[in-house]
Amino acid sequence: MVNSSYFFAFEETLGPHVILSNLFWWASLILVITAYKNRRIWNVGEMPWAYLFMTFLFFGIRELGHLDVSPMTGSIRYVSGIFSAIFMTSALIFIYIKIYKRKTISKNMSFIPLILALIFPIYFIYLYFSGTQTENLKNIFFNIESIVWIIGGSITIYTTFMLGTKSTGEFVYVFMFFQIAAFFAILWKFLGFIGTISCPIPYSIREFLETMFGVFAIMSMYVLEKMLRNLSKRIS
Repeated sequence: MVNSSYFFAFEETLGPHVILSNLFWWASLILVITAYKNRRIWNVGEMPWAYLFMTFLFFGIRELGHLDVSPMTGSIRYVSGIFSAIFMTSALIFIYIKIYKRKTISKNMSFIPLILALIFPIYFIYLYFSGTQTENLKNIFFNIESIVWIIGGSITIYTTFMLGTKSTGEFVYVFMFFQIAAFFAILWKFLGFIGTISCPIPYSIREFLETMFGVFAIMSMYVLEKMLRNLSKRIS
């Protein structure tokens, strides 16, 4: 029987969602790697693949952080989550520019997400050495991660919608699943954010939304990997 405290607790708890979330995100990372082998079928350039890889890598690292409940680990988890949000948003923006806008991504532009992401660990180090308490540090980066995911998810919903209008076949499902994943990410982080400023939301609700985020993220990569693999077989 599941402990009822899991469903009504407001603070983070270890539960089945931790295992599921880790499974989804690390399996998605493997799918990105296997899909990359057939990248010649999908002419989007190298940088979107790199950012997709880092999206799943850093979110996987974030989820591993559930195993340690210390405030410092929590802060590092949220920094990893910020990285993941920036890189997922950037990957879909670059794909949007390449496929929908039919424009080339300059080398300088391709490194903007990395520069943006580096701001947050620098800020983290600054706060840490300026004497900010680890619990406050954790709360600060929890809120920053929430804001970044809400903004990034909103952008991703737009880019995937526009990409869907230009796509055919199973590419439509790839972008649709990414869009649904972004929608769940926004809900998950929005509820977490308002919980810190007004009405706390039970942790089980937020973790359900996060798990659904992972479900649709892995579905998008599964469809992409399967489609590219099948197309590669037909061509060869």
